Amino acid sequence: MSTAPSTEAAELPRAPRVPDVHTPEGRYRSGMLRRVGLIHRLLGLNWILRRLSLEEQSVENIRQATAKGPVIYVLHTRSRLDFLALNRVLNSRRLPLARFCNGVTSTLHRPFIDAVKEWVHAAKVHLSGGLPEPVESGWLASAIAGGMTSALFLLQPRSTRQRMKGGHVAPDPVVAMIRAQEQCERPIQIVPVVVIWQRRPEVARTQVGRFILGAQDEPGPLQKLFSVLTRNNRAVVQVGKPLELPALLARMEGEPPARTIRATRILLRRYLYRESHTVRGPRIRPPSWTRRLVLQSPEIRSLIEEEAKKRGKSQAKIRIQVEKTLDHIAARMSFTVVRAAAWGCRFLFNRIFAGVDWREEETERIRDAIREGTPILVPCHRSHLDYLLMSSQCYEHDLVIPHIVAGENLAFFPVGPIFRRLGAFFIQRSFKGSKLFPVVFDRYMRQLVRDGFMLEFFIEGGRSRTGKMLPPKLGVLGMILDAAWGGREDRNTTLLPVAISYEEIAEEKAYAKELSGATKETESVGQVVRAHRVLSKRFGRVYVRMGEPILVREIFEAGRVPWPELDREHRKELLQLAGEKLTYRIAQQMVVLPTGLVSLALLSQSRRGIRMGELSARVNRFVPMLRRMGAQSADSLQSVGWAVAEALKRFEKKKMIARLSDAEGEIIRVVDERRITLDYYKNGLVHFVAPVSMLAAAVKAVGDEGALDVDEVLRLFRLQEFLFRYEFTSDPECSVEDSLGKTFDELVAYGALRREGEAYFVADRQLVGELAGVLGNFRESYLLVLSAARTLRSRDIAARLMPERVFGVGKGLLAVDEITRPEALNMANLKNAVRAYREEGLLTFRVGGGGVQFDEDAWAQYTQDLRRML
Repeated sequence: MSTAPSTEAAELPRAPRVPDVHTPEGRYRSGMLRRVGLIHRLLGLNWILRRLSLEEQSVENIRQATAKGPVIYVLHTRSRLDFLALNRVLNSRRLPLARFCNGVTSTLHRPFIDAVKEWVHAAKVHLSGGLPEPVESGWLASAIAGGMTSALFLLQPRSTRQRMKGGHVAPDPVVAMIRAQEQCERPIQIVPVVVIWQRRPEVARTQVGRFILGAQDEPGPLQKLFSVLTRNNRAVVQVGKPLELPALLARMEGEPPARTIRATRILLRRYLYRESHTVRGPRIRPPSWTRRLVLQSPEIRSLIEEEAKKRGKSQAKIRIQVEKTLDHIAARMSFTVVRAAAWGCRFLFNRIFAGVDWREEETERIRDAIREGTPILVPCHRSHLDYLLMSSQCYEHDLVIPHIVAGENLAFFPVGPIFRRLGAFFIQRSFKGSKLFPVVFDRYMRQLVRDGFMLEFFIEGGRSRTGKMLPPKLGVLGMILDAAWGGREDRNTTLLPVAISYEEIAEEKAYAKELSGATKETESVGQVVRAHRVLSKRFGRVYVRMGEPILVREIFEAGRVPWPELDREHRKELLQLAGEKLTYRIAQQMVVLPTGLVSLALLSQSRRGIRMGELSARVNRFVPMLRRMGAQSADSLQSVGWAVAEALKRFEKKKMIARLSDAEGEIIRVVDERRITLDYYKNGLVHFVAPVSMLAAAVKAVGDEGALDVDEVLRLFRLQEFLFRYEFTSDPECSVEDSLGKTFDELVAYGALRREGEAYFVADRQLVGELAGVLGNFRESYLLVLSAARTLRSRDIAARLMPERVFGVGKGLLAVDEITRPEALNMANLKNAVRAYREEGLLTFRVGGGGVQFDEDAWAQYTQDLRRML
């Protein structure tokens, strides 16, 4: 028997009809309520349920299920409070209410007159012999097949099950689900629901605690009320993705009925645990337990034996050193500190930012990764605030808090102990000369991954002072892959690339000083004390976006042989490819903000000033180009003119620009000393247009007389692409030919080139120069290194000091206008240029000093080509 779904179940804007005593389902008195009565209010249940949270994605999951077939809300253990919590959130969102729930009666909570009518009717039914049992009689299966929405608890409370031993056992609701599907043509939708009264991760409980508060997976009413009274009263109703019952049963095809029922129940319980896991995470064990596991592992025991033999010391002494190293590394997460920090972060971010833009898609991507296994957040690193930002947003969106790989420079008192209790564990910047640390760190992180804790690490290693993505550091990534290998086959480790875009950065002055040659100031208590100054400033809005996840399983499969059996070179290649994919996917999610867009327009020329009309026209050309290149725009860019005006106001207030005017209108002049700060904001977008700028520079060098010499254009393009390999992220999965084709098309779309058949012609020389100018400072930086190499070739200089010496030469060239862009004097660019030239073999340094040597022919060719493209 099958029927069409009822109108009430399919009509989402209005809640479905609530059964009364005159309907079959109403006689069981377990339907959910539209309105509650006086007794419900006097019991304080309205107050207890006042802060229930239901994410928008959970609402969407229910709506999708309702459109496909009859809905069954499945919950774990029978609980009146859980039933009432689900009732409240469904009613508040006008979603279908359950018209039947096993083991629960709702009469007590109805308006008084309705409750009296139900009690009277129930007494009459009882005197006349009572109602048939809904599962055993087949009534429930028929009602569900007919389209009735229901809520079913899989288990009775443990105390009830113990009383039932040897006596009557409550009928299994899974039987009714299976029978209902046999009678229904449409797929029955199983919607997993968990009500989480306590955000704190589960902690091992004593026998007395289990007796009073209930088991960890079956909390009793006292524990739920205790959670409310201890201010953990933001209960979370988490709804998973709907499961189609036929697909679920297909897994047990051919199995005996009893085995099918048991397997279905186990699967459903697993889905419910998974949903709880997205909010609370794995069970927290005492630090001593994790410490014991790490220290007793084969890797650590072997390390202790080897070091004892090598150093001639006892194993007990080496073990003490290992324990100290582990204590220095390990996190001590405290949910009490997490909750206090969440309040502090909320105050801080509301004070200094105009909001954090975090979409529902980001929340759901993390949830999906938690459902599948172990999620690894891989954000870009722009600010010290990144550490707080991701954790605070996870807390605000009812997600488990990640453990964070933090630099050892942040382990100082009092910041270190606080970060440690927020889930940070500390890593040395370099493992060079350290035998104990890398092994202990690797084993500790492996334990976290295998236990299913969400991790967060920065693929760039340190903060980017330039605003660009830095080349990937592969050490931690390799350890995560090692940890993921050998895990459960049904669980996966997922790498989630995360882009964080700040409209303004709090550390901009410090970054400008470091890029201008100043020594980085070591993190200290003094810095923490001075950090209060940011509270008096506003830094715009922050945008968090997640790219397409990378499954670790896919990286392993690309190796063709088991991961542990790969030779060192092959493993390094796979790691490098994975790192490049992560950095590229992060970069592609960077949001186009007004500050970055206007900086890009201001610095795409060497001139100090630009007329306002020309600036606006350039910005209006850049916006559609960036969108064609796949960039996302902030909401503020819906009105480009307003966004430009706001960005200019910010820059003027910070004395980065000055406004002048003449008879022809307003002029924006960039302050030379602040160009390097504007360059930071430009660099947040430059990777989108880097290929276009490189191709435009090659076109500019070739000339605009007749058809372009495409071969020469391509040579100059590839030269820049090779030279700037440490500057920009490119898609490792896109071939050079495809990339070039898209870049030529973009120059045509921009109006810089025109195409006639297979030939290309310059359509607008000014637009070609405009695009070429986007990377003008990089070309000047790399040309400066070549010029300085000739000047310094007779000097006694070590390779590591070369960038500083080049910087000194550059100051003189800037003074006489041989360098036209002050931002070309950028220590990060100069270091990358020296590295690139050394790897090319163009620059060499005598062992022990003695001057710079270089290949004269290569030097002349590079110098000529770079000058042509400026």
